Amino acid sequence: MQAVSLVKYTKSPDSLKEAIAPCNGFAGLKATDKVLIKPNLVAWDELFPPAPYGVFTTTRLVEDLIIILKEFGCNDITIGEGSVEVKKGVGTMAAFAGLGYTELAKKHNVKLVDFNESKAEKCAIDETTHLLIAKEALESDFVINFPVLKTHGQTKVSLGLKNLKGCLKLASKKLCHHPELNLEYCFPFVADYIKPKLTIIDGIYALEKGALHFGNAYKKDIIIASTDILAADMVGAKVIGYDPTDIAHFVTFAQRHNKSLSLQDYEIKGEKLEDHIQPLKWDWAWTEDNTGPGVFAKMGVSGVALPKYDDTLCSGCSPIANMCNILVLSAFKGQPLPKVEILNGKKMQARAGYDKTILLGNCIIKANKNNPNIKEPVEVKGCPPDFEDVVNTLKACGLEVNEMAYLGYMKQQSEKYNGKEGYDPSYYKAV
Repeated sequence: MQAVSLVKYTKSPDSLKEAIAPCNGFAGLKATDKVLIKPNLVAWDELFPPAPYGVFTTTRLVEDLIIILKEFGCNDITIGEGSVEVKKGVGTMAAFAGLGYTELAKKHNVKLVDFNESKAEKCAIDETTHLLIAKEALESDFVINFPVLKTHGQTKVSLGLKNLKGCLKLASKKLCHHPELNLEYCFPFVADYIKPKLTIIDGIYALEKGALHFGNAYKKDIIIASTDILAADMVGAKVIGYDPTDIAHFVTFAQRHNKSLSLQDYEIKGEKLEDHIQPLKWDWAWTEDNTGPGVFAKMGVSGVALPKYDDTLCSGCSPIANMCNILVLSAFKGQPLPKVEILNGKKMQARAGYDKTILLGNCIIKANKNNPNIKEPVEVKGCPPDFEDVVNTLKACGLEVNEMAYLGYMKQQSEKYNGKEGYDPSYYKAV
């Protein structure tokens, strides 16, 4: 019976040691191994640094892991990630710097690798489709997968299996969102090739309505660990209120590997699972007619339409979609807005009845190239589109948006936990 540790976080590095030992997390590890730690550092913003709680793997626990590995005798340690470059030039290395990983690497003599810049190998997921996986992830002897306890707006949860998507090259990340494929079918294949030896879920904070910081973070102070990535993910999902059978990528992975999705078939060591269950929401409410987020109905916004994002919206364009929601709200003054529909992702189809259709990004432009419902297409090219281009396009279409409202929103989201009890920024700094 596969073991999963569930322990309380009370002290560094002791609590992490207490999580690793019961599940025999270092089974097979040798002091001479090339060790790779894969945290979750989704994306970074230097102007408005994301509130880190439940979004990023805590720097504190990563440092604890390095200390424990060094005590074991390991000296060839790399931290690798492929953060989304929401703004040009602000990607993985900016996230490393902003979250204290750069300082951590110098302090403990470990390497930092940006998978976005790595060489890659083709790894097939079927006869016609392959993924490009960073060579460092494939060539390491002992991969430690270190996700965060969080929900996700497309996959319900984002834990160990989802975290490994960060080892893909950008083209393959986008491919996972291809309309003719399936997001939750594609990315679990990364685990087949990387084969993480240990998965540790950082549950110091848990995130509702993730995977970015626009949701709500809660202090949980738990650590989940297992040498079985699916087992760790199942316990993590249950802790935040999800049955493993309700998570599509768990189901596809379990079927492919002939594994059980019943928690009764796994041994949970440490804390009682039922003592730590706190259901967290994953989804954002939308209007019944699919014209905008739920707040549109509450405020009486009409005229404009922003259909709900789908699983083809990749991480690069996701912030653009959220930005448009805020900008449209800033244009609302109690009267109907211009009849404009705003589309994103890779498969949405324009609906009839709108004077203009704004197509955000190259993919949705292609998807609606010959759509007869479009009276006047307004293309905003880019992958993702540029912030200024989006703002200027909305204004040109008669939406009197206020970009300062969006910047104010981003500032508020960045600072929303400042000074609040239980939200300690030192977790995201090298000690």
